[in-house]
Amino acid sequence: MPHNEINPKVEWMKNLLFIETGIFVIASVAAFLKGDFALIIEITGYTGLIFVAIAGILTGSFVSGDRIRANYNHEEERKPKNKLSENLFFIGLFNIAISAFAYKLI
Repeated sequence: MPHNEINPKVEWMKNLLFIETGIFVIASVAAFLKGDFALIIEITGYTGLIFVAIAGILTGSFVSGDRIRANYNHEEERKPKNKLSENLFFIGLFNIAISAFAYKLI
């Protein structure tokens, strides 16, 4: 790979980190304005759970095996949906990790 090209994995991680930073900044500003720094834990934790739930819905994790098999055979956009689901899961997982780390600090 030439030196001037960016690795797609690195670009993907930069995008996820940018999203995470935005969520954390919003949570921090809201906590500062309210004067309650425990609000950071709530905001990052709840957004993490929301992202993980959306990722589960997109992958079909909450349905039975028969429905997954039926949808798997007829779905052409499965790969992009799985990639989006993977991204949302990692964003949610990172948010939950930030929330747990902030809980340990506070």
